[in-house]
Amino acid sequence: MKDEVIILAGTGQPEAKPWEPFAEPVLKFLGQLSCEIRRSRQQYEEMAAFGFWCRRSHMEAFRKRYEDGRGRLGRGVILHIPASNVPLLFAYSMVMGLLAGNSCAVRISSRSQDQDRIMCSIMDGLLKHPDYTELRKRISVFACNRDSSVITGLIAQCAGCVVWGGDRTIKEIRALPMKSDAVQMGFPDRYSICILDTAHVCSLTEDELKHLVHRFYNDTYVLDQNACSSPVAVIWNQKSGSEAAEHIRARWWNMVAEESGDYHMTAHKATVKYEQLCRYAMESQEAVKVTRYGNRLYTIRLSCVPEHPDQLKGSFGLFFEYTGDWREAVGHMATSRLQTITYNGIKAQEIEEHVVANHLFGVHRIVPVGQAADMDLIWDGQDFITVLSRQIGREVQDGAI
Repeated sequence: MKDEVIILAGTGQPEAKPWEPFAEPVLKFLGQLSCEIRRSRQQYEEMAAFGFWCRRSHMEAFRKRYEDGRGRLGRGVILHIPASNVPLLFAYSMVMGLLAGNSCAVRISSRSQDQDRIMCSIMDGLLKHPDYTELRKRISVFACNRDSSVITGLIAQCAGCVVWGGDRTIKEIRALPMKSDAVQMGFPDRYSICILDTAHVCSLTEDELKHLVHRFYNDTYVLDQNACSSPVAVIWNQKSGSEAAEHIRARWWNMVAEESGDYHMTAHKATVKYEQLCRYAMESQEAVKVTRYGNRLYTIRLSCVPEHPDQLKGSFGLFFEYTGDWREAVGHMATSRLQTITYNGIKAQEIEEHVVANHLFGVHRIVPVGQAADMDLIWDGQDFITVLSRQIGREVQDGAI
C-alpha cells in the first residue's frame, strides 16, 4: 500500500527534545555499534569501513573540533532521505544528525542495499538493550514509498531535512511545505576526478604501485562509481607525451583491470556501462578512442577537456582520462558540480592554493587516492554540526554597570 511504513530500527515516532552535540549516550552507542559490526564479521567491505569510522576514538576526535566553549543544542527531529545506490549512506547521515544533538527519522528505499538491511538489524538489536532506552526514542529508520504521505507529514513537522540524491529528488523535497525555520542540507548530483602525476607513478616500486591501485579501486569499484566522490576521470599530469609516459599509463590500467578481477560484474552493470560508452560516442563531436581491458574496465581517452565535464558519466569501471597539465585540466573541469579531487604525486596544498588563487567553482574536497569515500562532518562544503545545531549567543555584562 502507498502509505505502508515498515520500521527497521528504533521507534515509529522519534521525540523532538534537543540534546547537546556529542552527547555521551550517543558516543557510547556508536562505540558499541562499532564493536557489534566487527563482532558480526560481515563480508561487506562497506560494513567494515562504517564500523571503523564510527569507533569511539574517531567520534571523540570529531568532538574536539567543536570545543570552543560555545553553547550548542540540536534543533529537534531531522529527516534524512539518502540515495539508495550508495550502501550505508543512511547510517552515515543519521550518525551526523545524532552527533549534532538531534533525533533522526531516516527513510530508506525499498530498493536499498543488503548492507542497509543488515545494518538496521544490528542497530535495532543494540537499541533494544536497556542501556539505550533513551536513545531508542530518538531514532527511527523506516521504509516507505517515495510518494508516501508519511514523508509529506514529516517534512511539515521536522526541524530540518538532509537529502542525498539527484537534482530532481532535492527539488521535489524542497517543494513540499516545511516549517519556516526548518534548515535544509541538500547534496545533489556531483562528479569527482583523480590527478596522478605521471613521473611520480613511474618512480613507484611494484609493491607501492599495487597499493596505490588498490586504493584507487576502493575509491571507485567498491561503490560501483555511484558515489559522487568516486572519480569518473583521471588526469595524467605531464608536460608532454613520451613513450615512457604511455608505458606507465598502460601499466596502470592493466593493474587496475587485474585488481578488479574479483569485482562482481552483473549483466545489468555490464549493460549500463556499455550504454554509457555508446551514448558518449554518439554525442561526442570528435573521434572517441576507447581501450577495453576486459569487461570490467573501459577507458575513454580525451584529447581535450570537454565543455561540460559534468556530463562525463561513468559507472562500474568506465573511466575517462586526459593527459596534460593538471592546472589547465582542473581550471576547465572546476564547475560548481566538481566535488572531490583525489591526488597522488602532487601536494594537496598546491591544489588548494590553485583553486583559491583562481577563484574556481566546485572543489569541496582534496584528499589522497584511497580516501574519496571517507565521510567527514564537513561534506560538500557544509558543516553538519554547525547547520544541524543551534548556537546559543551570549554576551558578558560589563562589570562596571
